[in-house]
Amino acid sequence: MNWKEYEKEIFEYFKETYPETTISFDQKILGKFSKVPRQIDILIEGEIAGYELKIVVDCKNFSEKIDVKKIESFCSMVEDVEAHQGVIITQKGYSKAAINRAYYGNQHVELDILNFEELKVFQGFGAIPYSGHFFVLVPAPFGWVLNLKEKVNSFATIHQRGLTLEEAQKKNEWMYMQFWKKDFPEYDIEKLIDFQNARLLKFDKGSKFTYKNTVKRTDALKTKIRIAEIPRYSFIEATGFIEFENYIFYIVLFTPIELLNKNIRKLQHVLKVAKAGKIEFDNHLVIQQNLTEIEQSKDPEEKADKYFKIGMWYKEMNDDQSALQNFIKGIDCFPTHYTYLKKIIVETLSQGLIEEAKKYSIQLFKIEPKNPAALSDLIDLFFDSNQETELVELLTHLTDLYSDKEILGNLNFHLGLSYLNMEKVDFADKFFSTSKKFFDQVYPKDHQVFEALRDYERIKKEM
Repeated sequence: MNWKEYEKEIFEYFKETYPETTISFDQKILGKFSKVPRQIDILIEGEIAGYELKIVVDCKNFSEKIDVKKIESFCSMVEDVEAHQGVIITQKGYSKAAINRAYYGNQHVELDILNFEELKVFQGFGAIPYSGHFFVLVPAPFGWVLNLKEKVNSFATIHQRGLTLEEAQKKNEWMYMQFWKKDFPEYDIEKLIDFQNARLLKFDKGSKFTYKNTVKRTDALKTKIRIAEIPRYSFIEATGFIEFENYIFYIVLFTPIELLNKNIRKLQHVLKVAKAGKIEFDNHLVIQQNLTEIEQSKDPEEKADKYFKIGMWYKEMNDDQSALQNFIKGIDCFPTHYTYLKKIIVETLSQGLIEEAKKYSIQLFKIEPKNPAALSDLIDLFFDSNQETELVELLTHLTDLYSDKEILGNLNFHLGLSYLNMEKVDFADKFFSTSKKFFDQVYPKDHQVFEALRDYERIKKEM
């Protein structure tokens, strides 16, 4: 590809990426200071992420890394044509000195690499993350790609084109996406931010938060950007939020502080142009195929696997009753399948079938009653479903079923944790004290559980 073809391809990319702006090719602008016409490869004018911008793009096909002299020359040209932003594009990248000059200088020069010939496997210019029936069409910001192979939270990651996720993470410059389901209509961006801020302050009391202006979207959806400075991190964490009807979609950006302004613009662009939609599923054919395979199978685990797949396919079609029926059939085939028991507990809790949830919880606990992991999982499942009181009743009932001191110690310890999470410290004290009496009889003094009990005493003093 010669440099003119390369330049044309970049022009087409900008035209697609910024559809609401006016983009012209091969322009000349009279310099304010030089008083001579300045050659502009691509000129972008209009509004991007709520800001009126004039961007000049220089896309010479340099064979070497751009050095400081080229950056100095470009910065002078950007100032001369009174542009708000300048972008240099090359196939080979930039020297460290050039990057420092661009970002520590007075000009808003954005350095990106655009090279369609060297894209790495499974990297693309857009992705469609979804949760249930809800999806968001997310474009990659300029110079970055969505990595469909290396994911976080099952969603594509976003980072500089040409890097792997690991390489981007080492540079502390990448993004990930997440959905937050609004369980209540009043649960808005502000409440989510308050919740996240509290967790960050718990992680590092020195954390400081600032907020950026909202991005103007054509659909007028509410947006916000929070910038978190966390002393324990060597980078900045910035999160962009879009509030849809039933979900809050957010993107977390990690960036070195010297690149914050540049990367915030990328985050703003994504928030401005991301589009939402709804997915409709029709899984009847694949369900019937799996039912036929179940009839032919003699393997209980294989049957359980297929029943749970069928259950998930029914859930995609919003048929929760049929989903639960197939989950139950799967558990009947494999009654001690830990993962599937957790899934059926979640499903029964979500449908308000509390007694059924308790029944399967007891079944899960009985698999390995001395393993505290089961009790920790039950706490998570019931608390996530806002069924704390029902969990306490369940754990109390389990204490009546066993006489083993180790099991009773674990049950009382997790009752203490449950009450602590409910901020009922007096009740937590009672059960932690009881658990220690049982543990004293079965564990050596250096067992890790005693350190956990001491941690509780420290936490209590801080409350």
